[in-house]
Amino acid sequence: MVELVDAPDSKSGSERSVGSIPTARTTKTNPDNSAVTAQFFRFALCALALWLMGAAAQAGPSLLFEPASGRIITQDRAGEPWYPASLTKLMTAYLIFEDIKAGKLELKQQIPVSEYAQSMPASKIGMKAGQTISVDLALQSLLVYSANDMAVVLAEAAAGDVTQFVARMNQTAGQLGMSATRFKNPTGLRDPGQISTARDLAVLASAIFAKYPEQRHYFSQKYVSIGKIKLRNRNMLLRQMANADGMKTGFVCTSGFNLIASAQQDGRELMAVVLGADSAKGRANWAQELLTQGFARSLSDVRVRDIDNHYGAAPFDMTAEVCKGKSGVKLASASLLQGYGVTLGRYRSRADAARVLKARETLLAGEGQAKRGIVRLADVSGYGVYIWNLDAAKAQQLCGELGKAQAWCEVMQPAQFAALAAKAPKKKPAVSPQKATP
Repeated sequence: MVELVDAPDSKSGSERSVGSIPTARTTKTNPDNSAVTAQFFRFALCALALWLMGAAAQAGPSLLFEPASGRIITQDRAGEPWYPASLTKLMTAYLIFEDIKAGKLELKQQIPVSEYAQSMPASKIGMKAGQTISVDLALQSLLVYSANDMAVVLAEAAAGDVTQFVARMNQTAGQLGMSATRFKNPTGLRDPGQISTARDLAVLASAIFAKYPEQRHYFSQKYVSIGKIKLRNRNMLLRQMANADGMKTGFVCTSGFNLIASAQQDGRELMAVVLGADSAKGRANWAQELLTQGFARSLSDVRVRDIDNHYGAAPFDMTAEVCKGKSGVKLASASLLQGYGVTLGRYRSRADAARVLKARETLLAGEGQAKRGIVRLADVSGYGVYIWNLDAAKAQQLCGELGKAQAWCEVMQPAQFAALAAKAPKKKPAVSPQKATP
């Protein structure tokens, strides 16, 4: 079941829904499509119940769990590949903590800044090549301010060069059971091959808390002092949720805004992993909503390690949504929808609709004559995902196959497509007749 949570609009700061649950609609269904219809009502009731709890859907994967036991409360696509961004720095820190415990590094030890470290893009504290910094201050800068230059400084101090350190990152990921994770750098800066999942990141975060409790203060630290400058922790949840006590943020355009957040209440500790929010405020609100609801709910018998990772598919690219202000998805005109077909639901965000369509590409691969696309809905808010240009039997068969894969689906008849086209807004002329020049 998809868990519904709140997310703010990145421009206005107001709450908006960008969900991946279809909105319930009343439509006629064919009697022999009863299984699909029953599934639709189960989804609709689930969505309605969560909506009544004051929640709205968020775009990327999420996971809420108890780190001490690994038992989850809820998860949504936690095994789906995603770009980790600066959540990568948790593995960088894990290995440095490991070396400190083994006596290979000391907190007060001064380590050098290389030219390569100096060349890192922001976020960075901007030290010059040839300068030195203590391991302690480098860790503070890494985990509080997410400094990319300090990730390289620490990696080079631990392994001699970044290449060797990354090899160690991947070896350790394998040892921890992070089976879908591949690291390419210690910073989290954009690399198409650097991939993880909410499930794997939860395994890593839990391991840090379990093995290095003496280092937890880095994750709750409000700011890091660099000379006379105080750099505030990028995790704004620490400032807006009284019982939050960590952990780490991440952002690149391809990933959207990521956050692993921990909180304690009445002797319980929970952790939320949220990936692909549309703003820094959005990821904080999303994590807070999950954590707040989680403290009122019971743990399931399912553990983080029981979640199946998905392999092979590339993560969804959030660039168009969070860095260009557009979804980047071309829309189909409702007038193009012909014959019989199916709908995969209605979504508030064009990007969410695109994610749903992409997720069903494998099932749709054999439908050569079928056409598919996203339509802006005229009579209600949102975007519809449709497959059309089928005959009645093929539409029924396709919906049945989607239903077996636990994908929401509803058969569409030609009259329903015609009704959508009739409601589509008419394009305005480029120049109004009143102002046309001879």
